[in-house]
Parts: sequence; structure tokens; C-alpha cells
Amino acid sequence: MTMLRLCAHHIHCAVVVSGIMFSLLIICHRSHAEFAGSGIGAAFNTLPSFARRTIQSNFRQCSGSHQRSRCRHFAYPSQRTSLNDDNNEEKDNEIFFDDFSGLSIGDVTPAENMILQREEVDELPDFDDDDADKKRLREEELISIPLPKANPIDDLTGATLREFSFGPDVLLSAYAGSLGFDKVTDWQYFATDPYSGERKEVSPMPMNPNQPSRTRSSSGSVVRLFIGELGGKLASKMRSRGVDARVLIKEFSGDEAINLARAEKKGLGRVQSAWLKNNLKKNNKHEMVEVMEEGEWMEEAKRRYVDGLTDTPTPKDDENLITLLELLSSQKSSFSALLGEMNLMDYFDDETTDPNEWYKSLGVKPPQPGSVWLVYDYHGLNTAASYAVPSLIRRSKMPPRRGPFGGIMEAPPLPPFKERARYMVQGTLKGMMSAVADAHEAGIVHRSIGRNSFIMSSVGQDKREATSPYAVVTARLRVILSDWGFSATLEEATREKEFGVRSRMFGIPALGSYEDQVADDDRIHVAVGEFAMAEDLNAVGLTFLTMLFTTLAEPATLTAPMPPTDDDSWQRLFSEIFSKDIDQFREYCSNEDIWDSVVELLDREDGAGWDLLEDLLLARERVSSRFKGEEVEGTELVSASSLLSHPFFQMKFI
Repeated sequence: MTMLRLCAHHIHCAVVVSGIMFSLLIICHRSHAEFAGSGIGAAFNTLPSFARRTIQSNFRQCSGSHQRSRCRHFAYPSQRTSLNDDNNEEKDNEIFFDDFSGLSIGDVTPAENMILQREEVDELPDFDDDDADKKRLREEELISIPLPKANPIDDLTGATLREFSFGPDVLLSAYAGSLGFDKVTDWQYFATDPYSGERKEVSPMPMNPNQPSRTRSSSGSVVRLFIGELGGKLASKMRSRGVDARVLIKEFSGDEAINLARAEKKGLGRVQSAWLKNNLKKNNKHEMVEVMEEGEWMEEAKRRYVDGLTDTPTPKDDENLITLLELLSSQKSSFSALLGEMNLMDYFDDETTDPNEWYKSLGVKPPQPGSVWLVYDYHGLNTAASYAVPSLIRRSKMPPRRGPFGGIMEAPPLPPFKERARYMVQGTLKGMMSAVADAHEAGIVHRSIGRNSFIMSSVGQDKREATSPYAVVTARLRVILSDWGFSATLEEATREKEFGVRSRMFGIPALGSYEDQVADDDRIHVAVGEFAMAEDLNAVGLTFLTMLFTTLAEPATLTAPMPPTDDDSWQRLFSEIFSKDIDQFREYCSNEDIWDSVVELLDREDGAGWDLLEDLLLARERVSSRFKGEEVEGTELVSASSLLSHPFFQMKFI
């Protein structure tokens, strides 16, 4: 028989924070094509030559010292581009200014040569209406280019339009680390009968290196992380109202990273808008929702940077930002909120800027032109990966405490297992599920869920409190879903080619396929949407396994060996070795002494824990069975929101 293998691509992320490497499973591949040629620059290049010349002349009408400064601030070095006119004349080296988007269109000249000339006059001429009419361009020669506007449904708060000034608005205090990702390929094997020609799926040998079920390739670091704080009057107002002024800043540099930034802005903007709208309505704040839906917050947000250039106060946008952060904090939002983007035009335009200042202050190289800097609220840097360590080991790594006479004191004993288990189940795991439910209810699939996707944060000032081995108070815990660079709307995700390959592996035709074209109902459209969310749930299931069997594990000593608990090992054990049989998988776990307490926890309430894990790990298979009409009683389709009321999250710890 002939062996054939097919592949489905996924993305796996890695993060380096303060020199420590963690790994993160991401369930879907990203698409770059949708971002190509976007923006005002691309639209400008499609205009006829007379239109470009007219716009050029209008943009060069800036005069006077104030207008000269403003135009210069918005001149941005971009890739060299040539525009041909209708007569195939010699190419010009021209610079165009867009006072609204901060982009330059056309060929670029050095910033020091961008000096606008004006005539010196002793006094203003008398206004002559007839003369003005003669100089006015004919109406038919003017072309109006509409500015991009965000849809209130996608961005109620104006976060995707707000730009902060580097220095007056945002100050950088420390370099925190970097992010990267691994491309993960899952292989599916088929055998072809030489006589009948029939092709059947076969399982690879788990220990055969020539038949890997999963392979990886690394991207390296593509995103840098910085810690900063908001400044100026905004920071003063925030501190007076007890709002944390600290922020997390991500620098996306390079084409690949820029695409991640665009997806993150779009996905996170929609999630936080949907969450905010639902919470405001629950609290009977309908008037605030109406104000947001009318676009008032967006209008104030997009004026912030321009007003800052003229030192114009921005009290309304300041109040909107503080109100947003207060709502997110009081209602314990489950996502890292996007506040805006940092505009570095002033930094690049400043001829006196010394790049060595970055090395001296932050220890890293300065930003690159064209990079995107996104600003988020601050939740600390401790991910669930740093918490996925046995409590005994985490306690041993805590700084020693000294007594009144300088002697080292013995660390206090760990809290009882039932208190740590409650913190894990009703705090950590339920918080993760709630975050995914918020995303799905907003029509967004995250597609990069793993231990590093979740930040373990606290309601207090010290965000490290949440990952302490002594943390047991769920009311002080906040679980934050971050890293939305691979997120997409359900419509976008289900139309990607590689998504169609993966859905076909489970018997669900891709959108646009022959089966979809000849179908007389919407069963395929419904199924692919459910499958996209099921991929997130499958990733949540692997994350739950890791959290339970590491954090709650009880090794006899600090050096006692532990079975592998990475995502690939869990995937291989459950899917390949035990053929997705949860009972056989449970038996394997029960044979490890360090997991006795975890197995007992999952056995409670008639095996509620194992039932929840099965629902998550087999979420894709349940969608496939439902589509094929092969549903078995007791294996109904589940969603993230419905699983929040699962008996495992409701059981009492006495």
C-alpha cells in the first residue's frame, strides 16, 4: 500500500520575557493577503495624474510658521514610489502630505529638506472677492478623498483611531521582553490500496520519527514589549481617581508583525466594544451606549494627536479614557484593553534625537521607521505559563524572608489543597473560559490560545500577587486573554484556505467548495462557524490539562521527575496513544503518584472534571458528528458560554 500524508498548518507562539522562554499553542494559520495595498496611499496611486497634481497643489498650500511645523510633523518616510502620468513623462520626485493619516504619498525626500517657502509681506492685502473667485479652482477639478472611519460596532471607544504622542502622552520606563511564534503543522496520513485504489486514513506510529504527527518552525522575535505610563494631565486625573496609569506597549516591526498589529487592533477593538456595550446595558447605562454608538467617543479619540500638536487640551478624551479604565477594572474585564496607538512622528522628525538614548535608558535598539506601537492597559507580565509549575517548586523560588535578627526564616506551609484547587477551578480555569466566551459572543475567534495567551493578574497594585503559591482568594484574581494578533471574525476565519483544509480533515466541506456551491441550505456555513470556535475550545482543553496537572501536582521532592506536560505531549497522548478515549486517558493519569490529588479532583461530582475536558478536547469532533448526522446521545454540541455553567465550575470545596 502507498502511504500519503497531508498537512494542516497552525501557529505556535513563543514569548521571551526577561530572558525566560515560554511556548504557546495557536490553532490557526494567519493570512497576509487581506492587508496588502491597504490605506490612503494605495487609493491615491489609483487616481489619474491630473487628480494627483491637483491634490499636490492643495497640500502645498500650507504657509506660515505654525502650518510649516504641522506639515513637517506629518511627513513620514515610506517606501520609494514613482507615479507615471498619462503622457509617460519623466518621473517626478514629489512629496505629498496627508494631514490626517500621518502618511506620505509618493517619493520621499530627506526631512531636513522639507522646508516650505512663503513670501514676506508687510501687511495683509485687502480682501477682493472678485480676485478670490478668479483664483479659486473650478469645482469639477477638485477631488474629495473620504477619510477612513471606524464602525461604532467595531470600535465604540475610538481605541483604533486614538494616537498618543511619545513623551507628552506616553513615557517608556522599561523593556520587558519579546514575542515570537512557531508554525505548527499537523500531519494526516492515508494509505491507498493498490488493487481497489481506495484511500483510507491511517494512524501514524507514535514512536516512528519518519511519521511525525506534528512539526514546528520558529519565526524568531517579531514583537517587542515595553512597560510605560501615561503622562501629563491625564495621568494626574487618573491618580486622583485611583486609576492605574501604567501601560503595556507592543512594538510591531516588519511586514509580518504589521499584519499582526492590524489583526490585533481589529479583533480586540470589536471584543472590547461588544463587552462594554453588554455591561453598560446590564447596569442600565443606556445613555452612555447611545453616546458611543453616535460616534462621540471616536470623534474625540481621533482628534487627540492633532490637538496635542497645538497644545490644545483634550479634556473629553481624557475623561473617556478614565471612564473606560474604571469600567474595565470594576467589572473585571477578561481581555487586555486597547487604548490606542503611539505616534512616533515627533521622535523621527527631531533632528537632535540621539539613538544612543534608547540604549542608555532601555538597553535595546531604537524603533524602526514604519513600526506600529500599540498601547494597552497594564496587567503585569505573569502569564499562566509561569503559574503552571507545582506549588512546591514555586515556593522554593521565592526570595527568603529574614527574621528580626537577620536570620533566614523558613517559608510558611502551602495552603491546603482544597483552597488551591478552588483557586484553580473557580478562579483560573473559569476565568479562561469566560474570556473565550466573551470573544466568541463578539463574533471573534482568537486562534492563538495557550498558556502564554492568558495573563494572571490581580486587582491590587502588585500584579504578581496572582501567581504566588499562597494566592487562594478568587475575588482578587483577574484572568486576562491577550495577544490577539491571529484573531479574526468568524466570516474572515472560515474563508481562509488553510481553515478549509483543516475542516475537511473532519469531514466538513470548505466554503466555496463544490459541496458548498451545490448545497441547497446553509448547513455548511453553520458548521464551519461552529468548527472555528471549536478549534479555540480544543486549545482551551489542552491548556486546562497543563494547568491542572502542573500547578496542582504534588511531587515528593523538588527534584522529583515529572511526566511531560507540554501541549504536544497531551495531544499525542489523548489523540494518538489513547485514541481520544477519556477513560483510558484517565487511567494513564491515575498511575502517576504526583497526580493522585488532581485525578481525585476531576473524579468529583460523578467525574465532572473529566466530562468537561472531554467536551473541550472533542469539540471539533462533536461539530463534525453533528454535521454528518452521527450525533450520539450525551455528546451534544457545546459553546464557551454554555460551559460556564458546567457542574465542574459549580461544585463546592468544603
